[in-house]
Amino acid sequence: MRVLRETTIGLRRSGWSNWLVISILAIALTIFGGVLQTTMAIKEVVSSWGSQLEISAYLKDGVEPQKVAKVISQFPDVQIVEIVPKEVAWAEMQSNYKVAALSNPLPNTLHVKLSNVQAVEKTADKLKQLSTIEHIRFPLKVARNLNRFRQFLEIAGFVVTGALSAATLTVIGNTIHLVIESRQREIEILSLTGVSPWYIKGPLILQGASYGLAAALIAGSFLFGLHSYMDPYIHDQLLSFLPMNNTGTEISLLPTFVVVLTLGVAVGAGGSAWTSGRYIKI
Repeated sequence: MRVLRETTIGLRRSGWSNWLVISILAIALTIFGGVLQTTMAIKEVVSSWGSQLEISAYLKDGVEPQKVAKVISQFPDVQIVEIVPKEVAWAEMQSNYKVAALSNPLPNTLHVKLSNVQAVEKTADKLKQLSTIEHIRFPLKVARNLNRFRQFLEIAGFVVTGALSAATLTVIGNTIHLVIESRQREIEILSLTGVSPWYIKGPLILQGASYGLAAALIAGSFLFGLHSYMDPYIHDQLLSFLPMNNTGTEISLLPTFVVVLTLGVAVGAGGSAWTSGRYIKI
């Protein structure tokens, strides 16, 4: 009970410094949480493409599609090989578009469905080496660019978050140091009477943890509001333009909030523990 009371007193003594610490930490946690949530969403989109991404292989004339499909089905990471006879493709084209009365110019086609995006280029290279295949086509450019954007976002986000976290630790350290200075005589008396270190340092560590908790709640509230506002636009407008079906890419905000909350409390408590250990010698 005394530890909680001393923590409250320490918060009151810190005055405006409390809001400075919480504001900087909240900004850092918001950026970190936003980067984490965006990265998870991009990873989920790219991962979902693994079960949808297809390589279209166009066969040469006179080749039996069943034999080629049997060979390709033995390749690693190949899930399904679908045969599309040229008669079926030509009939669909005639029903969808107005085409001249020509003989069927389309080749037999194989749609090769893979288990993951990373296997696309390797499998495509193997297909190119087959003498029975005339040409292949696969939509990998978007996935590759999306992965590059995700990597850039991760690096930039962690750099900015790290810089703001360092600034936060500095401000927390200065704030706790001021509290220690204001209670220096009291701390010396408690040390001389044999009081346990937790009894002296505990309120300071809890004060730092309370900074992290408040900042995490602010950051989490902002991220939740932003997520609720942006989610309909992302699913209804952005994802609808992508070449794959991404209806199952909903990402919960709960894991991100748990990480942000844990990180905030850890940074706040850790900064206070380091400062109190540095300036309080028991």
